[in-house]
Amino acid sequence: MNRISTLLLTGTLAASMAACGSSGTTTDAGTTPTDTGSTPSDSSTPTDAACSPPAAGDGGVVPYYQCASDNLCPTTHFANDAMHPGFRLTYIQITAPAALASAAILSVINPTLQGGTFLWGLQMDLTAGTFRTGGLNPTATTRGHVGLGLLDGQFAFYHGNFAGGDAGAPTAFDPVNGMITVAGAAPARTASTSTATTTVNIPIFTDTSATTLLTQLPLDNAHITTVQLNGDLSCVGLGQPSGGRFTESTSRWLTSDTMDHPYGTVEADITVDHAKTVSVVIGGNPVPLCNLIAGANCASDPQSGWAHQPDSMVGTAPAYHLRANFAAVSAQIAQ
Repeated sequence: MNRISTLLLTGTLAASMAACGSSGTTTDAGTTPTDTGSTPSDSSTPTDAACSPPAAGDGGVVPYYQCASDNLCPTTHFANDAMHPGFRLTYIQITAPAALASAAILSVINPTLQGGTFLWGLQMDLTAGTFRTGGLNPTATTRGHVGLGLLDGQFAFYHGNFAGGDAGAPTAFDPVNGMITVAGAAPARTASTSTATTTVNIPIFTDTSATTLLTQLPLDNAHITTVQLNGDLSCVGLGQPSGGRFTESTSRWLTSDTMDHPYGTVEADITVDHAKTVSVVIGGNPVPLCNLIAGANCASDPQSGWAHQPDSMVGTAPAYHLRANFAAVSAQIAQ
């Protein structure tokens, strides 16, 4: 391992330890939610005396939790529209490129999904056969009243209304649209999208007010496949209880079923040029995304000497192929 790779991994590990220690809660081991078919409610307080409530998180809020020993879909999940379902990603397992697939990186990214500073939405119109995906706007999110307010919150995509700041243009985080195909019959349907023809940037912020970027994912040729649509469109995948309870802000989710079939997969390409202009804040210091993926200094080291070479193309531009399995929960996303 060269010196820059060692420094990046060390910084990433330090950042992940800081991120995990900031909430004051113990991270539960992970899974994905089980469908219960219920609508949002206040009945989230367990009655099982053996199941203790989690510690309060930011702002003194106790996260949503429920006593459980089996994988589940949270009982407060939003009742999706059968023909216009919306989902919010709750967990991702990156499998490529290798630098982003590390446990250290995922231990930083997944808590931002759980805490609501990384909001990625997927909306389908099964009547028209279309989809929309991209970052959900934290400043346009109306949080609910259960736990951290994500499970029963109301969301909206960016629509030319990013306030600027780190990323610039008001349209920087607008979603992409395309066609979607559904195969099979309920409750065993799967959905796959067409490949987006424009770049979609997914922002990850350091706070819910969306004032400072942790990083962004500049995705070209983005498409989503093998989305397993269960009967009531409540969850993609299942949440995994630990210690007898599922907790909104710490429990992991299963991204693959018992046969190792992904519940949902997103694939895209990150061009070298885009990766050079995007930074990842590690230990308080911005590191170019390209440096992290390539294991080299992309600005000064010749590409031929990078530890990890580009493995894809976007037109004539060299790129790295990204593949990630994901879990998601039903979400109320404005049309």
